[in-house]
Amino acid sequence: MIPSLRALFPLPLLLLAACDGCGAPPVGPSDDDCDGRAGEIFCDGDLAVSCDQSGDLGGSEECAEGLCEDGTGCLECDLELADLFVAEDDEESIGAVLPRSDLDPELDFEIRRLTMRPVTVEASTGGVLVALDAAGVAVYDEEGNDLDGVEISQDSLPATLYLEATASGEEGALTISHQHAACADLQDSLRLRTVTLPGLAGEPLAAFPHFSFVDAFNDVDELWAAVDPARLPDRVGHSADVYLVEHKSPDEWAADAGLVDLTGEVESLSLVEGSISGNEVLFWAAPDGVSGAVSQALDLVLDFDGDGALSPGDLVDGLAQERAGLYLFADLARPGPHAVEQIQYSGGQWMGQRSYYPADIADLGELPVVVISHGNGHDYTWYDYLGEHLASHGYLAMSHQNNTGPGIETASTTTLQNTDYLLGNLATIGDGVLAGHLDAGRIIWIGHSRGGEGVVRAYDRIRDGQYNPQHYSAGDILLISSIAPTVFNSVLDSDPHDVRYHLLAGASDGDVTGGPDCVQCQFFRIAAAATGPLAVTYVQGAGHNDFNCCGFNDAQGPAQIGRTEAQQVAMSYYLALISWTLEEQPAAGEFLQRLYEDLRPSGLAASTVVANVFRKAALDEGLALDDFQVEPEPGTSTAGGEVAYDAEGVEEDSLGDGDARLSWSPSDPMNGMTWTVTAQDRDRGMVFEWADGQEAFVEWEVPEGQGDWSELSVLSFRACQGSRHPNTVALDGSLSFSVTLLDGAGVESTVDFGAWGGLSSPYKRTGLGGGQGWANEFNTVRLPLSAFDTDGVALDLSEITAVRFELGGPFGSAMGRVGIDDLEVTP
Repeated sequence: MIPSLRALFPLPLLLLAACDGCGAPPVGPSDDDCDGRAGEIFCDGDLAVSCDQSGDLGGSEECAEGLCEDGTGCLECDLELADLFVAEDDEESIGAVLPRSDLDPELDFEIRRLTMRPVTVEASTGGVLVALDAAGVAVYDEEGNDLDGVEISQDSLPATLYLEATASGEEGALTISHQHAACADLQDSLRLRTVTLPGLAGEPLAAFPHFSFVDAFNDVDELWAAVDPARLPDRVGHSADVYLVEHKSPDEWAADAGLVDLTGEVESLSLVEGSISGNEVLFWAAPDGVSGAVSQALDLVLDFDGDGALSPGDLVDGLAQERAGLYLFADLARPGPHAVEQIQYSGGQWMGQRSYYPADIADLGELPVVVISHGNGHDYTWYDYLGEHLASHGYLAMSHQNNTGPGIETASTTTLQNTDYLLGNLATIGDGVLAGHLDAGRIIWIGHSRGGEGVVRAYDRIRDGQYNPQHYSAGDILLISSIAPTVFNSVLDSDPHDVRYHLLAGASDGDVTGGPDCVQCQFFRIAAAATGPLAVTYVQGAGHNDFNCCGFNDAQGPAQIGRTEAQQVAMSYYLALISWTLEEQPAAGEFLQRLYEDLRPSGLAASTVVANVFRKAALDEGLALDDFQVEPEPGTSTAGGEVAYDAEGVEEDSLGDGDARLSWSPSDPMNGMTWTVTAQDRDRGMVFEWADGQEAFVEWEVPEGQGDWSELSVLSFRACQGSRHPNTVALDGSLSFSVTLLDGAGVESTVDFGAWGGLSSPYKRTGLGGGQGWANEFNTVRLPLSAFDTDGVALDLSEITAVRFELGGPFGSAMGRVGIDDLEVTP
């Protein structure tokens, strides 16, 4: 039997059958191609071929042209720069907004990292190159290495990058570029903007700017937090848990970033578009109060990632070396935590002393020394209320006999000698109980009446080299405070110089009256002479002897507050003043710096009225736009710019009443001013007015080259109502007006300072002519520059061209007569 052709030639026939009509057979990977390549991936043109562990063909995948790599296979050129707040697909997004960090760049990276913005980088294969095009921004890896211009290898991806802003008002971008040759055109960018946050904690306001960021609160106040969505638009649509925690130092935060809330319930803040007034939250309606200490130091954290810890991307008030996020103050007139002991002794004639000290002084180290010098006809034993109060809070207070009868020179001598005697005889005073426990480098002098002028004269004598103490020097005197001081000397002799100076006085004083008819009674003259930091506490209804225990009642005028309330005022403000001066309680200074209506000690009666003046020392930084000292004409400012106005009654002159009478007269435009009398008194200012139904302005040009205020913080001026002026009488209450800033692009932003509080109405005391009203009561108005740059107002603080006072009904009080001084911008 003859075999069939199929049987004789099986393979060729099969091939012929398979390829019948289809040309040459396809060429592809086979098992042979994987010989000796077990487990490998290799490229065959645009095919990625994989071999199994047996060395046979495992499979193949067609790649897009040019995207196959031996050992990898088909490349996916994926690259992603991800941010917690910025949507990936939102091309119109503003990008990442970075709050400026003011932390010392020398601090450990683990501390600074807590304020940074985290972003993540992912890439499918190959490394990425990091490039930063943004001034005032740095980018780091998790170890704190600078990554700008650095390639991150594939084996280090995904990676977290940390963005730190060290300046505000900058814009730019962070870009990552794929480093694989096949993906070289692939990039991803995140736009960056840097801003300054004015804070997180504060209080709502009834008008623009709607919220005031502050860090001092009474422990009876509500506590609020807010975020301006115009300042942080990338946070809109996101929520944060609000934690109020015990203050930690930066090192403590780095060691333990966990959040333990103190309020009893963690509130949430969900950010929405619009005004800051829709992005605020009450996070503690009823604080429990502060026990023992003057204040409680706290930090505030907005936890955006919800991890219960302060971590990069969150916002924090309080991550600072010197200051907490906020301070909760107890009643400042309340006794402190220490029991008090008292000793009385004498070092000889005019050397009788009574000292007050904490009973546990042996455990307290070296304490500051407060020396109290009484007035003429007074006694050194009349100040127990103040000595015991300060001692209960950890200070040593000593009140001494004062030789005031002959005059100010002898009063100053007894202050100088009694301070020396105390410091030089600690081994024997009270059997040595004070020895080793007084700090001679921290001395505060407080004087009343002639003693109030005497302490200033004592300091002047040391400064001028007329007296050389044995146990201390002028540099050891950190603060001088005068209670209703006389001014018998010229202010060239009773001169506070540049030491921190404080004046406490009452508008009902029947002895050192403060009235313009008595040259020696115009105590504001000493305050005007001070060139260092200045604070004034002027109390309506308080008499001269209300500030001691036992002098006769000389108070004059209506609504007298009496001795008990006047001493509540004294104890409250002295505790704030001394705590602030010694930098143990930095926020305590706000009680002296802010308008009384905005922040008042909680222990004072609701009816008590105080006018606060605060002025920084001579400006090393910032701008004195107009202090009225150099240019005598109102049309030119101290800074050299033009002053334009259409307000009525504009005058610039010395701040001294012209006729020693308080009845209003157009011939005496400085009526009621009591800051200058003699040629040695140097203070000058401006007055102006507007009638009911009138709109008016006064505008100061900011000279070219002086308008960059981006690194400054506060616009400040002191202002008063004109005593007994018809507009003041008709207004009969607190006064305010608006302040407008203008920038180089013509943008304007207007703030009515009445949202914080107004200028006090002059105390309605009679005498020195017809009508009611006493000395003009200056109040210092301090407006944060951030208040003008909020709610989307695009004001350029680096190019301010003018400051305008807007007067009249739409801008505050319907009418008024106002005096001003010290218009300045400060850090």
